[in-house]
Amino acid sequence: MRGTEEKGVDTRIVTDMMSLAWADGYNVALLISADRDFVPVAEELQKRGIKVIHGRFGVKGMELSKKCWASIDIASLMPKFERQTT
Repeated sequence: MRGTEEKGVDTRIVTDMMSLAWADGYNVALLISADRDFVPVAEELQKRGIKVIHGRFGVKGMELSKKCWASIDIASLMPKFERQTT
């Protein structure tokens, strides 16, 4: 069942990305996932002039990164998000 739930979430993300794109709801998308199932939506959005930025963790999801306008290695930024204690 877990795989089915995950695919349902992926499908909802793609549906939202496409429907909002058709409604001119955004110009730039930040997609945080290592799942190469998002490659087709990234390619389609970019054909429509929407820049897709891939938020990745290290080298995971590099296939998706190659298809996006840009990518950000979130793992390398994590220390900047740590809570500072005094």
